[in-house]
Amino acid sequence: MRLSSRSYPYPVVGNRDDVPGAAFQAALEMSSDRQAVYLDAQIKCSSKTINDLVKKGDACFVVHVECSNTLYRRAFEFEKDTYRIQIPSDNLNDAVEVNVFTRAKKNLSGYRVDKAHSDYGSVAFNLEKGDILAVGEGHVFYVEAPFDALSPIGSIMQITESHKDGDQPMQVEYGGQKILVELSKKDFEDYKRLKATEGVSTALTMGIVLPVLVHAIYYLQQSDEEDDLRWVRSLKRRIDGVGMKLEDDPLEIAQRILELPLKRTFASARKLAEADS
Repeated sequence: MRLSSRSYPYPVVGNRDDVPGAAFQAALEMSSDRQAVYLDAQIKCSSKTINDLVKKGDACFVVHVECSNTLYRRAFEFEKDTYRIQIPSDNLNDAVEVNVFTRAKKNLSGYRVDKAHSDYGSVAFNLEKGDILAVGEGHVFYVEAPFDALSPIGSIMQITESHKDGDQPMQVEYGGQKILVELSKKDFEDYKRLKATEGVSTALTMGIVLPVLVHAIYYLQQSDEEDDLRWVRSLKRRIDGVGMKLEDDPLEIAQRILELPLKRTFASARKLAEADS
């Protein structure tokens, strides 16, 4: 949803040289935790026309958030110069496009904007509710989805079934947007059946995800893979998120990212043992 550098039939603040005597900018800062993604917007508009319309309630600022990976799309309206947006973390994953603009909240007859380009002369325009009055430069943020190591729709790994018959060792491919983990048909059936069983998922993490993650980190250390792959960007952010560097020990990095899976495996095993006793 690119709004700047369009050809509008009327002058739009922030669009090319439509209004050279005024500017519209939005400083955006994104942060997140396990529950939500937070987007803080600070509007800086030097157009008296736009600011007066917003104060009267005839226009509003808008932050439009769109994530093609999850199909999330929503516009947030506000009138103050600063605004915080909170979005559940499972609604966003990887690239998130954010655009900030001002739009009319009602029909505006005889609209003129101060300091517009001289080509517009004294022409006035009749605008409709929803028309864009000012635009800022678009931004793209990368959001890390909550890590679900065993989810086949996770942001970093996808576990699939091999097309080969018989017992086969686990195979891993790194050339796609996700790390592709291929299990034999029998192993894949067991994986699907057991992954939702309480107390078993952490053991599966140890048996599948941990060795794959260790190898993926080693692969990055040796290959200098570019950041155009989603899993590469995601993994590098996860490494930074646990306070480590790519050149650190792959086994330690993987365990930190997975929040010490061996410890959790022992805890699950004790719980199962106590239930059987």
